[in-house]
Amino acid sequence: MADEAGGREPALQKVLSPIGVFLLTFSALSPVVSFYIGGDAVLHLAGSGAAVAFLVGGVASAILALLYAEIGAAFPRAGGTYPSLAALLGQMTSFPYVVLTGALSFASLAFTALGLGDYVRVLAPAIPLFPVAAGAILLAAGIAVLNIRFGALVTGLFLGVEIIALLILIGVAVLHPVRGFAEVMLHPVMLTHGALTPTPFSVLALAGVSGLWATAGANWALYFAEEMHEAQRRIGRVIAWTGALAALSIAAPMVLMVMGADDLKAVLASETPIAAFLRRSGGPVLSGAISIGVVAAIFNALTANIMAYGRLFYSTGRDGMWLAPINRFLAGLHPRFNSPIAATVLVATVSIAAMLLGEKALLILISGNVADYVLVSLAIFVGRRRHSTGKFYAAPLHPLIPLFGFGVTAAAMAADWLDPDAGRPSVILLTGLFLAAMAYFHFRLRETSARWLVAETAPPS
Repeated sequence: MADEAGGREPALQKVLSPIGVFLLTFSALSPVVSFYIGGDAVLHLAGSGAAVAFLVGGVASAILALLYAEIGAAFPRAGGTYPSLAALLGQMTSFPYVVLTGALSFASLAFTALGLGDYVRVLAPAIPLFPVAAGAILLAAGIAVLNIRFGALVTGLFLGVEIIALLILIGVAVLHPVRGFAEVMLHPVMLTHGALTPTPFSVLALAGVSGLWATAGANWALYFAEEMHEAQRRIGRVIAWTGALAALSIAAPMVLMVMGADDLKAVLASETPIAAFLRRSGGPVLSGAISIGVVAAIFNALTANIMAYGRLFYSTGRDGMWLAPINRFLAGLHPRFNSPIAATVLVATVSIAAMLLGEKALLILISGNVADYVLVSLAIFVGRRRHSTGKFYAAPLHPLIPLFGFGVTAAAMAADWLDPDAGRPSVILLTGLFLAAMAYFHFRLRETSARWLVAETAPPS
């Protein structure tokens, strides 16, 4: 599109290689954050069954990553899943999806920043929580608005620290084996009233859903696809391989840790089981060093997440989803770095404000998001019928994988509904938000939707 002076408008630049996209994606999904934070929760829920849950969940997440690989290759545009849904399912579905994802982005960034603050306070208890969390968001946003190749380099360096933290834990676990793989997989136990008892299948099923969320995240690559060279030809394979490697890097440490826990009862009884395992197996110095690695990993994930969500809002503004003044603001790019500076500032500012809700309210808000898999699976069916997807990358065994996506969504909704503290109110709240946004679009925005244009190919570089 030409500007008023007759030149081309500023645009995102195709400067990333597959390695750059991989580094940004792995940083955003953060194996350390998924393992150390998500892992503690699953260990408390299912005991040693967490190993089964992470392994099964990891296989499921790697399979479902193939769906994102297909739509990413067909619609490699900034904005994550949104451009694909807009092109395949239409505005009536994609508008509420963006509203839902936008609300969740602010909540998840706020929750992540508060989690980082909690870890920093473990190392330095006198430091106040809110300034640390807010400062982390501001620093991460400052990195996010720089040239994306520099952002990929910075997140790659932090990712190296993150991987070292995982490798140390893996090394400790491998050097101190206590039980075999078959015992861990076939005879999971959990702590019940101070005693180890067999983990029921129903609990394993709930833990499996948590393991799926913990090992997922290859779809983060979609936010950076527009800035990748030859994205239509290459992004599908990047997402597929990232899905498999992410699942392996998160599930394997959990299995090895359970195999190497010398006193499983003591580990499971701890408020932080993974840290307890490290203290028992590696000593307090090693445990403290790993805590520093966890802080680095959380900050790295925060930076990559802000970069991604900034591109989501930029994409909606560029496509004309909102009122004209809002569109112009969100579509603003940095004159030197060609990064979505206005959208990134919005994301950071609202996320800092969202921290005022507190960790419990934020957890309730983000716990019940089950929309992605069902919508992406539906989009694959539509895309295959229209021959809009599958040309550059096709998920194998069609239609089994999108049908699997429907099944995973049903299982996730059931798991959330069985959680009266966070999951159930979250499902009700997010479903209500989605339907309200759909109704608002139908009654208020439908007549102006002609201004909302979503291209079916990647913009030229």
